[in-house]
Amino acid sequence: MKSLSETVRSIQLWLTIVAQTLAPLFFGSVDPLWVVVWGLVLSICVLCGMAVPVGVRQKRVIWVFLAICCAYALVAIIQVVPNLNASLSDPIWERASDLLKTDLGVRISARAEISPAVIGHFVLLVTSFLSGMFVGTSRRSSDTLVNVARYSILLYAFYGLASLALAPNMVLWAPKLAYSGYLTATFINHNTAATFMGAGAILWFCYAYLSLERLNISSIRLLLLIPSNEKLAFKLMFRSGAGLICFFAVLLTGSRGGLICTCIGLLVAIGLMIAGRIKIRIWFVLGSGLIALASLLFWLSGVGRIGSHGLFDSGRWYVYEICLKLISERPLFGIGAGTFADVFPSLRTDQLSSWGVWDYAHSTLLEIAVEMGIPLAIAIVTAAAASVVILGKSALRPMDWDRTSSSAIAGIAVLSYLHSTIDFSLQIPGYLIVFGIILGCGLARATSDRSLVRRSRSPLPEVPVVNLSIGRYSPGQAEL
Repeated sequence: MKSLSETVRSIQLWLTIVAQTLAPLFFGSVDPLWVVVWGLVLSICVLCGMAVPVGVRQKRVIWVFLAICCAYALVAIIQVVPNLNASLSDPIWERASDLLKTDLGVRISARAEISPAVIGHFVLLVTSFLSGMFVGTSRRSSDTLVNVARYSILLYAFYGLASLALAPNMVLWAPKLAYSGYLTATFINHNTAATFMGAGAILWFCYAYLSLERLNISSIRLLLLIPSNEKLAFKLMFRSGAGLICFFAVLLTGSRGGLICTCIGLLVAIGLMIAGRIKIRIWFVLGSGLIALASLLFWLSGVGRIGSHGLFDSGRWYVYEICLKLISERPLFGIGAGTFADVFPSLRTDQLSSWGVWDYAHSTLLEIAVEMGIPLAIAIVTAAAASVVILGKSALRPMDWDRTSSSAIAGIAVLSYLHSTIDFSLQIPGYLIVFGIILGCGLARATSDRSLVRRSRSPLPEVPVVNLSIGRYSPGQAEL
């Protein structure tokens, strides 16, 4: 009979999986109702996860994450406190007070209170990351979560391909208002869909590379001639095919940034797996990476919309210029959490096309710096870079049994962070939840106490497999 702690852990795991799997389903959960629903579900996950034992290094990651979140919340509160500091306040309050002939109280923020949308997205980020961290304290649970993520993204890719072929102008049951003819799956924006499918491609290709890595063959013909390796060969083909389907879905989104960032993330993930298996010098890794990156950019320069429209829309450069101007004017505390869409219309110039609504800066990093100030933006960037370093170090351990997951999640982190510098995928709840859970799970595995894990693990049975390079059986090489 299961103990109470095992029951709580199981509830926490499956509620986290439900949120991770279903969050992208209904238009990326952009509706406030779904933000509330997933906030409640993930809050229950966090409460259940508090009963899970956490290692010392994992606690450090959690405390650093919570410290940055508390700093964000503190700045957001300071921004809406009236009459706190007149020199830092938004001039709009003085003008409004003069027009209305009343004292409204000056504030740093352009809004009188924190937007409910900001609070909702903040809660989703905190709870999704912590839920992933608590799942990642168990190897079995983390493997289950990553496997479900892999297959769920593949199903979304299948749906996206079928929807594009049968109803290219529809998103689920609603007509597309934009991106007609491009794959968006269940998301409204094709860039978010590309990032989501790119994460699936990285997961599947790393999984396929693991199968390829475990083959000990002198030729493909020998592999196919020996029945004992037939299962392994089919696994390799299935995993590679699944990765290609997700990557094909990325191409059909027509997202230039999504395609470039997916390729860079995949390059990082596979590079970590190769470097973790064979000990090579750091200069060789960097040199090979630069050559591969240059070759990748040369190839991408002629692919799809990148070849026909270039890397960036001209409108983004004008928006980025306005963002940099706002940052220079309000560098410490910004213009207020969630106020970009309110302030930007007053700064819009004739150089920017009158078509469309710029409710995002199309750069999450710049938008954070605009709304929350430079110090907090630097802290967030530092934490993001540290997460990639932690995952990368875990992936480079040759004997680490979490190496594949760490490599894949490091690639997904690179993909998401790079794409957030040129777009707003991490500001869409349906992808934010998926990324937060996967990142938290990966960091928990990367910072787990492996000495305790190795002592608690029972020895695996030696299963004989065929060593094709010498034509005889040898023990201990079975795929785990």
